[in-house]
Amino acid sequence: MGHLKTGGFTYVLYRGVLYLVFLVRRFLQSLTRNWKESLSKGKTQVVFSRTGASLSYSGCVVTRGSGLAAAVYAGGRWFNSDDAQWKILEKGRDFLRMRVKFYRLPVEQTWIVKLEEDQIVSWQIDMTVLSAVHIEEICVSCFLSCRYKNWICNYTERNFPAFTGRWQEVCVDNIPVSLLGVRFPSRNEFQPSVLLELEDPDGGMFPLVRTSSSQDASRVIGVRSTRFKALNHVPAGTYTVFSGKVGLYNDDSLLDNKMEILRKQSVKTRLEEINNRKSEKRLKVLLANLPWQRGGKWGVRAGSRWPHIKDEKESGYLPFPFFLAYAAALLHKHGYEAILIDAVAEQIQEHEFLERFVLKGFDYLVAETSIPSFEDDMRFLRRIAEFGIPIILAGPNTEIFQPSFLERHPFISFVMCGEYELTLLDLLRCIEEKKDFADVRGLVYRKDGTAIKNASRGHFSLDILPWPLRDTLPMEKYLDAPGGMRTPSVQMMASRGCPYRCQFCLWPQVMYQGHHYRVRNYIEVVDEMEFLVKEKGFKSVYFDDDTFNLGRERMLALCREIRKRGLHKTQWAIMARPDLMDEELLDNFKKAGLYAVKYGVESSAQPLVNDIGKGMDLKKTERMIRYTKKLGIKVHLT
Repeated sequence: MGHLKTGGFTYVLYRGVLYLVFLVRRFLQSLTRNWKESLSKGKTQVVFSRTGASLSYSGCVVTRGSGLAAAVYAGGRWFNSDDAQWKILEKGRDFLRMRVKFYRLPVEQTWIVKLEEDQIVSWQIDMTVLSAVHIEEICVSCFLSCRYKNWICNYTERNFPAFTGRWQEVCVDNIPVSLLGVRFPSRNEFQPSVLLELEDPDGGMFPLVRTSSSQDASRVIGVRSTRFKALNHVPAGTYTVFSGKVGLYNDDSLLDNKMEILRKQSVKTRLEEINNRKSEKRLKVLLANLPWQRGGKWGVRAGSRWPHIKDEKESGYLPFPFFLAYAAALLHKHGYEAILIDAVAEQIQEHEFLERFVLKGFDYLVAETSIPSFEDDMRFLRRIAEFGIPIILAGPNTEIFQPSFLERHPFISFVMCGEYELTLLDLLRCIEEKKDFADVRGLVYRKDGTAIKNASRGHFSLDILPWPLRDTLPMEKYLDAPGGMRTPSVQMMASRGCPYRCQFCLWPQVMYQGHHYRVRNYIEVVDEMEFLVKEKGFKSVYFDDDTFNLGRERMLALCREIRKRGLHKTQWAIMARPDLMDEELLDNFKKAGLYAVKYGVESSAQPLVNDIGKGMDLKKTERMIRYTKKLGIKVHLT
């Protein structure tokens, strides 16, 4: 009766048809819920069900949940193959051809799966568009056992990320991806390595990995394609969207040989690119932490979670500009002429900055802003724009992330949202190759006079970034040495982000655009630490992570590696949560040379700590602070 009163008879009829469609769909799903079909050859078996295909080898099931699966992103949401009608079209002794018809999308997929030989499964997906539809992405994935510890992409091998449930990009090099897989390093249990080999690596497939945060805690590898995104609508027709092979390897030497071949090919390709670039003019980019001074006092901006004008008591304090330094190093790695200037560290005045750098013929200026410095930055950037240099703006200020910001400030050419290292690289590539900017994630730009904001960058593996650029910066001036650590001191990062939800924290909510946590491989971290101490002569190291001590086993492994390299004699400090500590962990930190720790406590009143979303037990916090001091580790409370 309510529908009749509000919408009339036509609306009631419309609602009735929708409900009937829902009931029919439920009925069809119930008919196929328990449907299963299998293929087997030698020790390899593939079992198909309504949700996907599971793989097993020698009786050991290597997949979890959906197994082999595919999804389509259209109309602002994902449509998964486990929400579709499955039907066998053709079956042979060692192959199956199936139709996967999505319930809520005018799209069908044809899966052709064949057991070519024992341990090798070929897999092709053709997509039939029944009526024109706007498709932004297609994702093909494989859900695997949580026992797998390492992911493999071409010749790179790294640990899986922590339990975030979010995809991470794992390849930044402009090299076709042909191998994506997982490896099980333990010698105590049998688990074959799994390798996804792409037969069309030039088809625009980007590799992704994630660790599912669901109960099955599966490891997931996948590839996504955005080949249709630039089209307003994908016309009706049939398209091959994926073609590859899944290999199961109980002999890891076969996998190592494949990776080594790709590594050698990559080196050859890069050498050829370097030789070709010698005759090309590459973009010349200036990355800058702009001058910021008020009333004779200098401020801190890039690298600081709390940008501000310094007073006399903190004259020596200066954070390292991590995002700018990582971005500059990434551009160098890919052959761009990138100059990084920290005008705050060098105390370069505005007029001097204009004379020394803006008039040197740079093609673009990349500047990092902040909310406290925003008015000063915009005033100065307006002056810089008068010299004709296009400006790319970034930094922790959500105002600049809105398309309306570009509409109000025509002298700003682009804005990069959040973590911008990969966004900047993709942007420069598009500029050089004269491509549309629609695929540059995390970018705000103009098209035909209209400001457009692309989808966010998403979360990428930190191990794909090179070490930050330091050689051209005044490293002796950067100082954050709690407890009076020896100088010169250097700042590093071993992780990014924080899963906790403190309401006041800037970077997780604005720069990282989400409360997720990513870590670098601890071996790589100690490699960088050893280089800075033994090769560059730094006397101490401060880890400027948002929350350093997440992941107890990783912390213990890190401590063992530091002691193994003899770095426990070097003073180092961290920023951490005291409630994540325990006596054994602190004992290991002490043995590894931990000199000082900054503990984020915020307040001694439990109700206030609760109200700001800190989620910290102050009784345990106090106990861990006392134990830290007992060990002789310097303590700084924030």
